[in-house]
This record gives sequence, C-alpha cells and structure tokens, in this order.
Amino acid sequence: MRHGTGQPGMKIKNEDYHIRDYRPGDEQAIVGLFDQVFGKRLTENQWRWKYVADGSIPPLRLAFDASGRLAGHAGAIPLRGWRRGRPLPFFQICDVMVHPDARGGLGDRNLFARLVRGLLGGVAERWPDAFAYGFPGQRPYRLGERTRVYGEVERARVVHRPARRNLLPLLGVRALDWNDARLNGLWMRLAPGFRLALIRDGDYLRWRYAANPFHAYRLLGLYWGTRLFGWAVVRSDHERLLIVDLLAPRRWLRLALAALDRIAASEGVGEVDIWLPGGWREAAGKRVESTEVVVTNMVWGLQIPTADVRDELYYTMGDLDIF
Repeated sequence: MRHGTGQPGMKIKNEDYHIRDYRPGDEQAIVGLFDQVFGKRLTENQWRWKYVADGSIPPLRLAFDASGRLAGHAGAIPLRGWRRGRPLPFFQICDVMVHPDARGGLGDRNLFARLVRGLLGGVAERWPDAFAYGFPGQRPYRLGERTRVYGEVERARVVHRPARRNLLPLLGVRALDWNDARLNGLWMRLAPGFRLALIRDGDYLRWRYAANPFHAYRLLGLYWGTRLFGWAVVRSDHERLLIVDLLAPRRWLRLALAALDRIAASEGVGEVDIWLPGGWREAAGKRVESTEVVVTNMVWGLQIPTADVRDELYYTMGDLDIF
C-alpha cells in the first residue's frame, strides 16, 4: 500500500525523465529508492517474492533522470481475482514512490501522475477487464484524486473485539496445514458468496502467507463438528491478535469471530482486530475505528466503476502488502 510523494520539491521538465517498463536487473535501484522514500529496508529477495514469485514480468513503471538515477516507481502486484462468478485479473497498486528531488509540478509535469497513468494505461491495454486497487494514506490519495487516477471506495476501518471465552462454543478452531487438500475445494464452494474478491485458494495462501518473508502467520481452520467451513489467517501483534485474512460464509461471521475471540483469550491476548468492508463490518462488532488508509479503485483507463467496487469488494488486512 505504500505511496511516497511527500511535499512538492524542485520542478523538473518532462524531458529530463526517461520512463519505461521494468526490466530484470532493476531491483537494486528499486530497493534503493524504497529506502530513500520510505526510510525502510526492502531486500531484493523480499521484492522478488512480492512481484515476481510466479516468474512473470510484472507491469511496473520506472522513471530515470538524465544521469540515469531512478527517480520514480509505480508498482503493480499481479493477483488472481474473482468477479460475479468468473476469474478476473487483479492488480494491487503499491510502492508508488517519487524521489524528493523529482516531486512537484502540475498536470503532465507531475511525475507521480505520469507514472500511475502510464502504469494503469498499460494494464488496461493488456488486460481490458482487469480490476486494480490500492490502499494509500490520505495525503497520497488526495494527490491521486486530483490527478484523476484514484476513486475512493471507503476509509478502511478496524473492528476491535475483546478476547473472551465463550460459555457454549458452537464452532471449533484447529490449526490447519498450508498444504491441506481441502483449501481449493473450500474456496470453490464459498466463491459464489463473493462478488469481487481475491481468489483465496491454497495457492494464494501458500504464496501470500506461508512463504511471506516479512511476517510469520498461522492458519486456523473453522469447523462445525468435523466439517471445515472456513479459515482464518492470524498473527500476534503485542497484546492483539490480528485476523489478517478470513474466508467464511457471511451468515457464519458472528460465530466465526466468537470462536477466534476464544482462541485469543486462551492465548492471553486482550484484543482481536479485523478489517472488513461495509456490509460485513456491521456484523463483526460495535467498536469500530477509522484508519488513515483509503480503499482505492484505480480509475484511469479501467472499466469497473467505483460505485460498483464500493458495493461488491470484499477485503481484509491481507489485501494490503504491509500486514
């Protein structure tokens, strides 16, 4: 979700930049710019896991100044999505970053706008029906809105739930293996209940969580008796249990969360946090807090209206690249 634009700096003419698609070998310059813009280290191995784990060339746009230094980058993580009963190409737009010396300018002179428009235009040309979304903070969101590349779906909200033991637990929770043969079948059984969502099957879980080089996660199966009806991806964060991802029938949400509250209490954790979209969020709990994150539909050249995304999108913390 990271988007680094900061305050406008010196203005540089368009012709001072050479903008092109990513080429293998650009990784060293990209992770160097990431450190300069975000002040956090990203290793080349972490970058490769994120963007090229399947061996394909991702649709990234890079801008170089006259000296050959990388001045800007707009990333798109290729994902597999689902909309209204059929697979759909998904892209998470992230790591949009511009070097402090290259910030500023209006319209076509703004490097942020040029990079994101070029990225989305390329996605739309190759995958005309694709859905692209992101999770910028409020400041970069406003810049993207002004340059007509972003549409606001909603402010992301976190539901805080107290960890507590239930007197009559109706659902069981047990550790589930990342390679469990039932994961794909479970997704196919539940997919009709999701109008716009990532394909949350076994391949996705193994890439996004089991092989994740940033965090360690646990996969918990949700059971009615012996029948697996859902799962939750969780990790501990100080005194909180984060439900990073969740796949369960909507009608079972309250029972699923109550079961996870019980697990948190048994582990001595005081609070359970989860992100869910409107419609799901109302059933998740009453203590809801707005975050600084804007759930964003990418609108430049792409076809799915923001109003439809607002009505259809299912997302969790796991849709972001930082949890």
